Amino acid sequence: LLLALWLYASSDGVGSARALERLCGSHDVYRWLCGGVSVNYHTLADFRVGCADLLDRLLCEHLAALADAGLVTLDSLAQDGVRVRASAGAASFGRKATLDRHLSIAEAVVDQLKHEVDARSDASNRRIKAARERAARERGERVRAARAALEEIERRRQAREEKRGNGKKPKEPRASSTDAQARVMKMADGGFRPGYNVQVASTAGEQFVV
Repeated sequence: LLLALWLYASSDGVGSARALERLCGSHDVYRWLCGGVSVNYHTLADFRVGCADLLDRLLCEHLAALADAGLVTLDSLAQDGVRVRASAGAASFGRKATLDRHLSIAEAVVDQLKHEVDARSDASNRRIKAARERAARERGERVRAARAALEEIERRRQAREEKRGNGKKPKEPRASSTDAQARVMKMADGGFRPGYNVQVASTAGEQFVV
């Protein structure tokens, strides 16, 4: 049921779980798919996130079958973007020196906790130390991801400045130590906050999201 609903909703240009929930109660096609069974947006959203790989593959196969049958055409696509607020805080963004310092601290904490876990025999203390070590290790992994994102941002900025040829030195980039994919961007209200620039493409005539 959930798979059928999402497949049809995607072909209908619907990507919101709340919008799909409303359609299941008001639109005849969706009501027929439900077969009298009620669904809520929490269930729809959880299924969409939990089975993302499967749904993406099936949607691609669905689109290919429709294109092969001549029901949709990929000759003309419409693309639009929307800026979505990220969970990362503004304070999590740092420059290379700051990220290097955080990484050094995280590595030192991991090393210290690893020795403490090996030295203590008490099972309860070992579990606590192991949990702290895991948290510190994950922190280090996030900082490494932020450093990699920082290098990519710097390369892109340098390429843009070289293309412009105005001789100005680009500002030192910053990246988030909690969400390496987030970027500080201008939102619709004019403020600057961490977010993502989500791009959506659809077939121009049939409005099938691709």
